[in-house]
Amino acid sequence: MRIKLKNLYLGLKGQLPLKRFIKNFFVTRNAWGMFHERSHFTRNGKAKVMYNTFETAKKSAEKMSEKKGLHFSFYKCVFCDGYHLGKNRDNKD
Repeated sequence: MRIKLKNLYLGLKGQLPLKRFIKNFFVTRNAWGMFHERSHFTRNGKAKVMYNTFETAKKSAEKMSEKKGLHFSFYKCVFCDGYHLGKNRDNKD
């Protein structure tokens, strides 16, 4: 899979403001996962559900968090034109 330049820009922009960007990349290091192909595929190798907009991904993450009792986040995929849901390794914000 290849990273699309437009999606890379949007994915990095989605980590802003700068304080959040620094926290996610250099403190918790959770944002580095956006560059791994597992950010686009499940553990079984199937493509993750793609949400077309920020708003639908946000709503779905909130509903999934309520349903499972865990924190789910959403992120702009750098490999496709959509958004995906995921949990970070610490299962925190």
